[in-house]
Amino acid sequence: MTNKEKIFEVVKNHNLMNISTVDANGMPKSRGVDYAMGEDESVLYFITHKMTAKVQEIKDNHNVYVVIDHDCTSMEELNELRYIKAAGKAYVGDTPEKIQKAFGHIIEKFPYLKDLPGEQSDFVGVRVELEKVYLTDNTVQFGHTEEVTYR
Repeated sequence: MTNKEKIFEVVKNHNLMNISTVDANGMPKSRGVDYAMGEDESVLYFITHKMTAKVQEIKDNHNVYVVIDHDCTSMEELNELRYIKAAGKAYVGDTPEKIQKAFGHIIEKFPYLKDLPGEQSDFVGVRVELEKVYLTDNTVQFGHTEEVTYR
């Protein structure tokens, strides 16, 4: 299996990513968001309320860092773990077309999110384009990490 195929599997089989931004004071901020894969494993979408701090932080600075990982309950699981860390760019989609595109990906993966409180116009779609992905694959060796560049 190639590294891009492994990254695809991580992105496809997880539901939560931590995304880090930088606020106006230069302080890093990280939070978890439900995400869905876009055109390929290097393009991710999430939706968020348009009044959140992360929206303004992304508009001010497109650089983001994401981690897609999960916890393990045994050494056996830990030895089989694959996860990614990645640097990339995020873009806020606030037109109806861009919001609908993000909602489409998210609702397909998480059908229950169609019942989010509020109107769809209260939300924006965020497109994350991964650039440098660091794939950790414990099946090779514990902590084995390789870099994959997309852009």
